[in-house]
Amino acid sequence: MPPMIKSLLKIVIVLAVIVIGFNYHWMIGAALVVVIVGYFVYTNRSSLYAQRGNLAYMKGDRDQALILMEKAYRSKSIQPKHQIGYGYLLMKIGELSKAENMFEEVLHQTTARDMLMQARLNLATVHWLQNKQDEAYSSLQEIAQDVKNTLVYGNFGYFQILRGELEAALAYNLEAYAYNDSDLTIMDNLAQNYYMLGRLDEADEMYTKVIAKTPKHAESYYYYALTLQKLGRTQEAREQIEKALEKELALITPLTREDIELLANDLGRDDAGQDQV
Repeated sequence: MPPMIKSLLKIVIVLAVIVIGFNYHWMIGAALVVVIVGYFVYTNRSSLYAQRGNLAYMKGDRDQALILMEKAYRSKSIQPKHQIGYGYLLMKIGELSKAENMFEEVLHQTTARDMLMQARLNLATVHWLQNKQDEAYSSLQEIAQDVKNTLVYGNFGYFQILRGELEAALAYNLEAYAYNDSDLTIMDNLAQNYYMLGRLDEADEMYTKVIAKTPKHAESYYYYALTLQKLGRTQEAREQIEKALEKELALITPLTREDIELLANDLGRDDAGQDQV
């Protein structure tokens, strides 16, 4: 029986039981409603905790999100997508071993292709953060050979740049851009790739599209500032580095906060020198 039909049948049965209960006596019907609602809440408590955790994270309350996601996990009925979300939060706070366990569990407990791929991608990220960069890269490369979608293109294209394989990365990122020319990660990868290769006009053109989407991480603004600086557009570069100073760094990045501050200072000094001439 298809899952949707099965779910509808359950709803029909529940409603029929409630109606029969009310036909006998309103108190019996009310009691059945309380019992059924309580059972629903109990059996779905993991999803309810996870949804509250996601909402807390979206509001910027990371601590509360972690507490709720831990409760969702300990309820033992957590869905793979929620477990992956919890693992991502754990990565964000540096709990790499625990995050690794989360993703490994998903790989062993689900057969859904999208969840398996997401777990593998996140596991590669964990391995990179654990300084197992060869293992992480090989894993992503294997996925990229089998799967062509926006998420994989974005992840592997970035890892190629991090590895310094810039020509190979460019070919892959151009392929990714042809696949989806509106995805922010793919666009950002291509822009950074152009910058790294010294193709500044192309980097400028692509970063214009990237910045129009208001990326949330500092790297986009930093590398665009560098691009503009090398093109001699110092004031525009200063505007971008100011934005970079306001943003957080990505989970995996070659940059430090000091790199951004140094460029901001350099752009300031360059401007001061020009004013004196």
